Amino acid sequence: MSVSRFTGFASCVIAAWMGGLTTPVSASRGEATPSQSTGLVAITTDHPEVRASLDRLFAGSAAWRDALAAIARTGRRAVIVTPDQVRVVDAHGRPDQPFDPNVLAEVQPLAEADERVNVVVVIVNVDLLETLHARNWRRLDLEADLDRILAHEVYGHAIPYLLSGHLSARCADPAPGQRPTEACAIQRENEVRSQLGLGRRVDSGLNGLALARRHDF
Repeated sequence: MSVSRFTGFASCVIAAWMGGLTTPVSASRGEATPSQSTGLVAITTDHPEVRASLDRLFAGSAAWRDALAAIARTGRRAVIVTPDQVRVVDAHGRPDQPFDPNVLAEVQPLAEADERVNVVVVIVNVDLLETLHARNWRRLDLEADLDRILAHEVYGHAIPYLLSGHLSARCADPAPGQRPTEACAIQRENEVRSQLGLGRRVDSGLNGLALARRHDF
């Protein structure tokens, strides 16, 4: 099973099943980690496992809380969905395709024609993560890995777009030949990891996850 694209930037165009993601997503769909200072929602999801992870990140990371408060004041937001909630739009007009079931997570900013970004879609394959952990199930390991994935995808990739409101704010994964710990997204991920005691990520693969102890990636 290939999961090497865990840290990859989404080159495809994602069409979320919710529709209308360029406008704020209704809190009735399931809201998570509101800014306590503004009462506005910077991240939304309707998945209970993701919501619980967002609660842990909010409780344990001051950097996370500060970023969400700043985003909430702008009206921008991240929407976290699962693969069954999105379709991949083909740029050449071919039929839409389902999201790759072998990918753990990806991020897609929804940019306007002038490259402004108000919404970033984060796709997290919770079912795949649970499958990878099923061989030697430990609830705490699963929860910690979900926290690590969200720290990377949301704090590492999505939040820079939302703070800036523009595609130019891309925070990238390691470039060829670059040390992983020098890459923007991994540096940001490690900031949150350190505040939650989740270890430091030092490579661009999956070895920083607990599931790597039981799988050969």
